[in-house]
Amino acid sequence: MAPTSVARLFAQLLIGVSFAVASYQDVKERAVSDIVWLPALIGSVYAIYSAFPNLGLQLIKLGVIGGIALAFALLGAVGQADAVALVFVAADPYRLSPILPLVCGAAVALGHISYEVAKGNAWGSKTIPIERFLREQKWIPEAVISDGVRDEVNNDVNVARDEVEANQKPGAMVEVKYGVPTVAYLGVGYLAYLAYLLIFNQAALLSLP
Repeated sequence: MAPTSVARLFAQLLIGVSFAVASYQDVKERAVSDIVWLPALIGSVYAIYSAFPNLGLQLIKLGVIGGIALAFALLGAVGQADAVALVFVAADPYRLSPILPLVCGAAVALGHISYEVAKGNAWGSKTIPIERFLREQKWIPEAVISDGVRDEVNNDVNVARDEVEANQKPGAMVEVKYGVPTVAYLGVGYLAYLAYLLIFNQAALLSLP
């Protein structure tokens, strides 16, 4: 088995470890700790190291996807963990990445969102007591309603919840929308893609040290 194939698989397995833990955290808490991404960071560096002679393509992928992810995070359109996850998907060393992992992730997202829509969660806004909002991490706040006064919160999803928690008022209501676990979608999609590759590349797996 070619050393390059083994190196690529080793990098992918490290990225996959991070995505497995990050997906679990995102589903349970809608938050991902920074240390979770350490294996993926090592895997990404290893992927760049093993990318010769296609290093240019690998860096272009990372530059384009990383730039888009950073722009959306700075605008507050996506969470910081979502942007980081997207970059690590792009770090996968195969040329068709991130297309195939993103397709798998989109399929997972479609299935889950359809389920939540059927339950009445993932469609439009709803108003819930602040106690429930503080207890459940899945909600993205849009406004706080207290004593009949509606105060909108920051549009940046990275700071909106912190803003409500820092200025919570007993008895207040919070206008929210459902926050989908985007990191989990990307993570499960990447793991499904990795499982597909392993099925057809068992020789590389067996060649790992």
